Amino acid sequence: MVVVDEYFHDLMKKILNSYDVIKNLGDSKEDFFVLDVELTKINGLLRVLVRKSEEFSDKNIEFSKLQKKIQNYFENHYFVGELEKIKEVYSEDPLRVKHIRNSIINSLQDDKMIFKIYDIAKDLK
Repeated sequence: MVVVDEYFHDLMKKILNSYDVIKNLGDSKEDFFVLDVELTKINGLLRVLVRKSEEFSDKNIEFSKLQKKIQNYFENHYFVGELEKIKEVYSEDPLRVKHIRNSIINSLQDDKMIFKIYDIAKDLK
């Protein structure tokens, strides 16, 4: 189980690092493109986390709770379309960049998903 724990800890740490990058971004056009990259990383890592947590949910009850939170995130907060629209038209508008960044942060905090990831990662270490 140690290897599994390390694997999950590494995935979660990468998600948390990208989340911290997003939280600390400004509202410039360059920050918007960083936001896009970091959110893409988070979404990909969350998909891996869901897939792998299905395999190991019997080992840790927290994985199944987290899996539900991640599925809720993807059902209710998927920003790919919005990011593409903003990238094309509004990427130089600091207010729009700030708004989408705040929306993304709020979506990751919704249902306390990011905090659950933090708690599980802390327990796995």
